[in-house]
Amino acid sequence: MAERIKDLCSKKNMSQYELAKRAGMTQSSVSTLLNKGNVPRITTLEKVCQGFGITLAQFFVEDEEYPDLSEEQLKVLNTWQKLSVKEKAAIEKIVSSIIDMR
Repeated sequence: MAERIKDLCSKKNMSQYELAKRAGMTQSSVSTLLNKGNVPRITTLEKVCQGFGITLAQFFVEDEEYPDLSEEQLKVLNTWQKLSVKEKAAIEKIVSSIIDMR
């Protein structure tokens, strides 16, 4: 589990501090999880997934998070997952206003 979390941090250019912040955990909790290699409780793993912006199912898929999507769609989703909650809300408003203009 620790290796998968480290891998996701690397893929998403996310520090342990940023993961902890997005997951609603302390940095020491994330550090302990990664360094001791203990198997986390499901509630802890759910928080970690929330921090990455992924589901539990996506956490366990190592090669492709979204195997049926085009490169363009993957790019958008990967960018989306790096956004803060506030940034995502702003983007949703922009997209909604574009759709409403049709």
